[in-house]
Amino acid sequence: MIELTLHGCNGGIGGTRRHTTCYGIGEQLIIDAGTGLTTLSLDQLKKIDHVVLTHAHLDHVACLPLMLDSVAGTRATPVTVWASSEVIALLRTHLLNDHIWPDFTKIPSEDQPFMRFAAIDVQGADIAGYFFKPLPASHGIPACGYLVSRQHDAIAFSGDSDDCAAFWEAIATEPQLKAVVVECSYPAPMTDMADLSMHMHSTALIKRINAMPAHVASVIVHRKPGLEQQIAEELNAGLSGRDLRLPEPGQRYQFG
Repeated sequence: MIELTLHGCNGGIGGTRRHTTCYGIGEQLIIDAGTGLTTLSLDQLKKIDHVVLTHAHLDHVACLPLMLDSVAGTRATPVTVWASSEVIALLRTHLLNDHIWPDFTKIPSEDQPFMRFAAIDVQGADIAGYFFKPLPASHGIPACGYLVSRQHDAIAFSGDSDDCAAFWEAIATEPQLKAVVVECSYPAPMTDMADLSMHMHSTALIKRINAMPAHVASVIVHRKPGLEQQIAEELNAGLSGRDLRLPEPGQRYQFG
């Protein structure tokens, strides 16, 4: 069984109930570090040993530096930040660079840092009892999704991506797949904006989900602020009879 908590699952901010991407798997592991991370208590933040990133856009990494600064001095071991080598290079150059934010891989020393980077290659990696295998994504910058598996259960995460055929092909025959956590940023009338920003829209997503095995749950994330209801109505109409979930931040699911 995989327990998933959506600390943040919105495509933007505004009000107290919108938080950007941050998913918890158990207590020690999060996927992405958007503003949803701010909903955790300090004690919860201290328990996070592993942060797995899909890409380096700000809505997915904004709270990583703040979390490190908040907990680093209280931990006996470094936080491990996992990502592709390309994403790690972007973070080193543009974020944890001693200009925008301190480079915690050197503080207090390179031998005993507050955090460390670990690259996930195409073969995947074992992280805190789960196996993470990168999945294709199309978002205009280095980005990926993940197939996260444990024993007989698996969840696929699209990350931010437009209609990436390779992602859906990769998970179509996955026998352990229980759910797909997939973005849908825009409704049908805004396909041009979706294509321009390399995000998913409801028309494409309805076709993809209807082609999936019926038992696979679909968890819809990254709906843009103010468009949530329109997207929900379109998906509900086009995916009748499917296990469709439209979470709010704080929603918790168990798959398996």
